[in-house]
Amino acid sequence: MYRFSLLLIFSFLSASCDLNRKSSHSKSVLDAREIRGIVTTTDSNKTQVTVKILGCGKDLQNEWGKYDGLIKSFSVQSGDLNFLTVGRTFRAKSSESKQNVPETLSLFDIWPDDRSVRIRVNNVNRLLRRDTLSLGEGVIRSVGDTLPPFALYDQDAQVLTTDYFDGSVTVLNFIFTRCSIAEMCPASTLRMKKLQHLAKQTKVPHVKFLSITLDPEFDSPGVLKTYAQGYDLDESNFRLGTSTKSTIDDLTRQFGIFRKNKNDLPLDHTMRTLIINSKRQIIYQFPGSGWAVEDFLARLPEGV
Repeated sequence: MYRFSLLLIFSFLSASCDLNRKSSHSKSVLDAREIRGIVTTTDSNKTQVTVKILGCGKDLQNEWGKYDGLIKSFSVQSGDLNFLTVGRTFRAKSSESKQNVPETLSLFDIWPDDRSVRIRVNNVNRLLRRDTLSLGEGVIRSVGDTLPPFALYDQDAQVLTTDYFDGSVTVLNFIFTRCSIAEMCPASTLRMKKLQHLAKQTKVPHVKFLSITLDPEFDSPGVLKTYAQGYDLDESNFRLGTSTKSTIDDLTRQFGIFRKNKNDLPLDHTMRTLIINSKRQIIYQFPGSGWAVEDFLARLPEGV
């Protein structure tokens, strides 16, 4: 009877809040002002979403009390509104209400959180982790090597795996949206855009582009969407990818990308741009930020 009572107590505590369920992007416990919810309505004119709360952190529990079945409205950024469609389950952080205006809540750091998708992404990236650990110290992937398996979320919060490279030649680089050094990420993105335009003009078939963030703790799918729109990228064959910090750590380790955070300074990082053929093999790479669009354009047909 004692053991049965303990089991009942444990079951009650587990069901009372959604705090211990793992997310695709975060720790198993929701942060103080973090929510898990499902979108019930959207308003593109006001960039607002109405959300059924499925779980929340302790600060929000203190503010809202019992949240089971609670419906709340939040303002969001336009890039996030792009994928927060009705029925979408997500995880996000909530701003604090302004004084005397309790309904002025907004959401940021928004990530998809569908359970089946989360399991798929985690399973693929476990393979990436094993592959990374199997590499010798100081060994990085280079020309002739095949890509490791990995799974990302793109700017539309859709899962992007190494299947993306099949049947196409792909130009791959690493950037981050807060990069303020003009000759680094901004210049690289503009080169990618120009290369995309010239490949289309010269009718190079089956070409794709992929930029992977170096700053996953800030670059959520919605932030990447805003970045793509800000550069007016043709997103028909240009994806931007993000994931957990551990996944990005594995990718930068495998591709020899150095990155280091310094207090009050932009992310210190190196750059590398690669061409991947239709069999997921690296056929060309250029270290640094000074690669030439014309050089890459001439090499694209080799990868198809």
